[in-house]
Parts: sequence; C-alpha cells; structure tokens
Amino acid sequence: MSPSARILQRVAVLPRMLGRLATWGAPSRSLLFGPMSLGDDLLCTAVLREARLRGQPRVMFTARPELFLDNHDPLAVRAIDNHYIALLRRMGRCVDSPYYVVADPANPDCEIIPPRHVIAEMCRLCGIEGSVTLRPYLHLREEEIAAAPHMNRQIAIHSTGLAAAFPYRTKEWGIERFAALAKILAHDFSLVQLGARQDPLLPDVKLDLRGRTTLREAAAVQAASLAFVGLEGFLVHLARAVDCPAIVIHGGRAPEGTYDYSANRNFHRLPACSPCGLRSNCIENMVCMTEISVADVAREVRILATQTRHPLPCQVVQVSAELKTSR
Repeated sequence: MSPSARILQRVAVLPRMLGRLATWGAPSRSLLFGPMSLGDDLLCTAVLREARLRGQPRVMFTARPELFLDNHDPLAVRAIDNHYIALLRRMGRCVDSPYYVVADPANPDCEIIPPRHVIAEMCRLCGIEGSVTLRPYLHLREEEIAAAPHMNRQIAIHSTGLAAAFPYRTKEWGIERFAALAKILAHDFSLVQLGARQDPLLPDVKLDLRGRTTLREAAAVQAASLAFVGLEGFLVHLARAVDCPAIVIHGGRAPEGTYDYSANRNFHRLPACSPCGLRSNCIENMVCMTEISVADVAREVRILATQTRHPLPCQVVQVSAELKTSR
C-alpha cells in the first residue's frame, strides 16, 4: 500500500477510532489471539484468570464472545478491530498476543512446540509468573445444561479435525479406528457424535449432532456426558473447560505434557521420529498413531467413565516470565 493510500485509510477510519476511544477507552492491558483462533481463544480464559488473580486484568479481543459469556475474569470482551488495536499499541498500551508455537524456518510444514504446557507458555509470554493452573474455563448456564441431551451412560465422541480452519493431518488417528471404537463402546454407552457436518458418521451412534450445535451447546453436551473421546484440539479444551474428563489421542506430534490435562487419559506414542511438530507430511506412516490400539482406548473409556466427575483435578505448575514477549 502506498503512503498516500495509508493516509486516506487512516482518515477514513478516524471517526470510528474516536468512537472506540470514547466508548471503549484505552485499556492499559489487553489480550488478542486472532479471528481464527477458536481453541486458542478458549485457552486465553486461563491467562485471563491468572492475570485477574494477580491484579492485572485484561480486556479480551475476540471473534468468539460466546466463549466468554458470564466470565468475570476479563475487564471487558471486545470485537477485534485491527485499527483500534494498532492505535492502542501506538499509544504505548500493552496488547499481548501469546503465540506459543512458531514456524520452523528450516521446514514450513513444521512447528517449534514449546517445552512446557501451552497455557504455561501463554502466561509466560504475557509476563505472568508463579503458580499457574492448567485449565481453561467456560461458564454454562443451568438452562443450557438442562437443554442438552441426557441419555443413559452418555459418551460424547469426535473423530476428525480435518474440517477445522487449520487442519493437521498428523493429529488424525483415522476414521476406521474411530468406527471400530464406536462399535465396541455402543454395547455399553449411548454415543453422541460432535463435530462438523462433513465429518463421516460413525456407526452405532445414538445421537448425531455433527454440525448441529453451537459452541456452547457442544460444551453442554460434554458437561452432560460421562466422558469425551477425541483428538487433541478445541473440543478437548472445551471438555476440560466444563469439567468433562476426556480420553485424548495425541500420538507423537508434540511432547507429552504440552497439550495434556492431568484429569484426562492421554494416549501418546513416541517413536524415534517424535516429537516431530509436523502439520501434515509424515514420512513414517503415522506410526505414532497406528501403535495406539482400539482395544486400549476402549478400555480407558470404560475406566474413566466409572470415576467421579466433579471436581476434576487440576495440575498447577510454576512459570517464570523472564523472557516476556509482547506483540
């Protein structure tokens, strides 16, 4: 964009910016992950909780305000306005964007994953140190929980993340394995399938909710279920946010402990090629996933489904913020 075009653009947005400043003010601290950051916005609830507990509350910029409904940790929840955010930064206000992975300069298909839990890393990048609780938060209303299906021995299941905004083929266990798992579990549980409309329908599912729920409705289904079964991703973080235990198939893409929650059953396999950080181009035939058997996962579902639900245990770690980065 030419200098003259930039000037015209700034002039055009000036009335809106003045209106934003008049109504929103100029908060000293804010948090932003981006318009496509569904799971990461949910993880930001952990950062917001830790910030408030330290007397450093932040405004949250998000495209998913429903994730923050009835959440009193942020000072306010605002729509993402890039011009307003840029203005805050020019005014010297702190707008943290805690991107916890970076691209590997030697391989565009590879991410450099932090050596600690992603929530701990996000807190570190925001200058939050000390004891940090590794869990996100979502506040469901009683009527939302009551409206969710409540079947006998209900298990929520999600089989693929390929319909996500940023799909990772290296997170996939395979539809065939999930189908075999569903056939086994259907003998003892009522299965509710969550996910996108284009996800393949699993066999013996009692209630098909693919593409039929809002984010909060999906959370309510999980809250009403004995457990959730799925792959590392948004729905796993959503389950933890509403205290639903989960059986999570991780494979070997990331180190153990990076995306794990202590209340869950986490399936890792770490062959010599792992952790790889790859998005899609595995050259080892996904051995880290093929080594996870359907029988082992089914056994853990049965074990977890018999255990007491509330409250789920939380892992607490120590964070040092000596390398704080703000963007």
